[in-house]
Amino acid sequence: MSTSFFTTLGCAFSAISVCVATAATDDAWMTDLPAALAKAKAENKLVLVDFTGSDWCSACIKLRRTVLDTPEFREYAADGFVLMEVDLPQRKSFDPTLRARNEEIAKKYRVAAYPTIMVLNHRGQVLGGFEGFKPHKEVIFALENARQAAQLYSRADMQSGVERARTLMQVYQNFPATKSFATAYEELRSRIMQEDPDNVTGIHEAVAVQEQARRFLTERNALPINSPAMGDLLERQLAEAYPANRPAIMQERCQYALATAETVSDIEAAKQMFLQVIPLLPPDEAANVQHFVDTYFADPAALLQMLKQSRPK
Repeated sequence: MSTSFFTTLGCAFSAISVCVATAATDDAWMTDLPAALAKAKAENKLVLVDFTGSDWCSACIKLRRTVLDTPEFREYAADGFVLMEVDLPQRKSFDPTLRARNEEIAKKYRVAAYPTIMVLNHRGQVLGGFEGFKPHKEVIFALENARQAAQLYSRADMQSGVERARTLMQVYQNFPATKSFATAYEELRSRIMQEDPDNVTGIHEAVAVQEQARRFLTERNALPINSPAMGDLLERQLAEAYPANRPAIMQERCQYALATAETVSDIEAAKQMFLQVIPLLPPDEAANVQHFVDTYFADPAALLQMLKQSRPK
């Protein structure tokens, strides 16, 4: 979630009051990062950092109220985490020294969304976490991935070369790739590539696939969806794409076919495109696309009419 007040819409006054009161009286959350890291080292724990906007970010407030401040979560966290809060509220009464310190921490870790939960080891290394609100079950899943990453990093410290690269690859495969974690993600990727110049782990191929996907997306974003140039671009991208990138381009091609359909025959052709991509998708996504096809293509003429009516005049 963006830090902008206008994009997050803040929260209701009553929620603000509860949130501020809780933050002010809750001793479980430390506010000094060096002290939290030292405590984590002394107790052999990890540091869970909550980057929050306690009086404007509705998702932050919901995450604390429904997950992080519940007895169930506190019991879970007590075993392996030191809790650290980096709060950037809008209220002017907030301690200016603490605000400046928190701004510096958020800048250091390049936090791009609120809330962001970031898990660190005692050296301050990012192990994992997530952005935005998640329910209890998903929060625990993300934190367990971070705990596993800590164990894998410890193992990698005793290894070298391809053996270390294989261990780090296990971290990489479960590492969050959202904006707040982009720097740590790229650093981990670079480290694996250095340890594995012969591409035994497949990291170099994986990076090539990611870079191509980014380039393709940039190219598509530069064109209107219904322009003839978009059709030509999608055909070229499909011809050039690595197998891992083909499903995404095929889905873009499906959307383009619908956006430019003029006849029932065009609708039937678009349906065939959707049917071709379904077997290439993960099961859940494939089921959603199949449902879309079954629902909207049942009456091609009606679908065509709906599409034409929805287009800008």
